Amino acid sequence: MTRPVWLIESGVYGPEVEPLAAEVRRQGMDCRSVTYREIVKGPAPLPPGACAIVYGTYPTVRHATLRCGWHPGGWCSPENLDCAAYYPHFAPFLLNRRHEILTGVAAIRDRERLFREFGCGGRVFARPTSTHKLFVGRLIAEGNWETALAPTRYDPDSRVVIAEPQDLGREWRLVVAGDEVVSGSRYAEAGVRSVAPGCPDEILGFAREMLAAVAWRPDDLFLLDVCESAAGLRLVELNGFSCSWLYACDFARVVEVASRLASGGRARVDSDGTRAEDDR
Repeated sequence: MTRPVWLIESGVYGPEVEPLAAEVRRQGMDCRSVTYREIVKGPAPLPPGACAIVYGTYPTVRHATLRCGWHPGGWCSPENLDCAAYYPHFAPFLLNRRHEILTGVAAIRDRERLFREFGCGGRVFARPTSTHKLFVGRLIAEGNWETALAPTRYDPDSRVVIAEPQDLGREWRLVVAGDEVVSGSRYAEAGVRSVAPGCPDEILGFAREMLAAVAWRPDDLFLLDVCESAAGLRLVELNGFSCSWLYACDFARVVEVASRLASGGRARVDSDGTRAEDDR
């Protein structure tokens, strides 16, 4: 069994990434720091056909999975991690149960209607639907609406989620492989960064309830964010494993599972979320 080489993009996660790299090496695998330019322009750090896991920004991971010929390259399927793709599957569990998805251009044009329908205290929540986020999802005041959504003007097809503001308590990030919750970490409390390892049993139970109810998966390995809200526990969003930080997750367990998936010829998840055996 060929074990993967981990390629971690430099300058993305700062010193926080050092324990992750150390764990990869402790488990006997090669871990290298690479730049976006190396991946995109070359010389490539590995030949085509190599077993590799790329971890970094979305553009770097996306190029590696599409152009470098490595397997698996990474886990971050943009078509599946778009809110428009996964919201229908997880609808009963969503934080943003009441929402609207429309193009950014249309959202700018329909400002008055959207604030009338979703506004609270003169603000609404907005975020891009896509993995490649043109702006940071946040509460936006009506007076700042056009400026905040201005990046979407450069891509008239880009879509946004509009939803009503909500008060959040603690938030957790869980690593999921297939039907298994691999590890988890708290990452925020009341909207402020607050990192601590592990998850309460109720969070793990909620995540497992979702996974049991929803057969669809965006990737073989992905991240699932859960929060406390006034309505109870809710799904905040899904994220790509290779493009999102792990906070205080159990690096040993995460590295072991990710490396095993990479080495074993993972099942392929198609754009409709169904699975097929890898044809390698």
